[in-house]
Amino acid sequence: MNVPSDDTVLEITRVFDAPPARVFAAWLDRGQFQAWIGPEGIDCKVELLEPEVGGRYRLVMNTPESVIPVSGVFRSIEPSHRLVFTWGWEGDPIRQSLITLTFREVGGRTELTLRQEGLGSIESRDGHVRGWNSALNKLDRYLSERAGR
Repeated sequence: MNVPSDDTVLEITRVFDAPPARVFAAWLDRGQFQAWIGPEGIDCKVELLEPEVGGRYRLVMNTPESVIPVSGVFRSIEPSHRLVFTWGWEGDPIRQSLITLTFREVGGRTELTLRQEGLGSIESRDGHVRGWNSALNKLDRYLSERAGR
């Protein structure tokens, strides 16, 4: 069921105990991105990462039910402040969306807001909320481990 409304927009805000430059780099450095991307318990492989406006990325999530190739294009890169990219399941025009990440320094920490638009249904939004929260848990652990804690 497709529902073209704000009900399908996903927005998650998390605070990480790391400066914005470090959190931002974890999205665009291939080794760092590979270390945490994907929901907990899901094998995810970064196959391509071209961190420039117009650059592409591709990753493959291997779930117990299926193999999900995800790809997109970087639309805007403002180091340590904002990152905008498309996100889509390859071969499925309905599962195409736009993600905007904003990074805000808050007392030496980073407030990250992830906004995903174009999900098409409340069910898709809810599935992505679970997936992104799980991946952001991994990002938090990754950043903490890199800080030597």
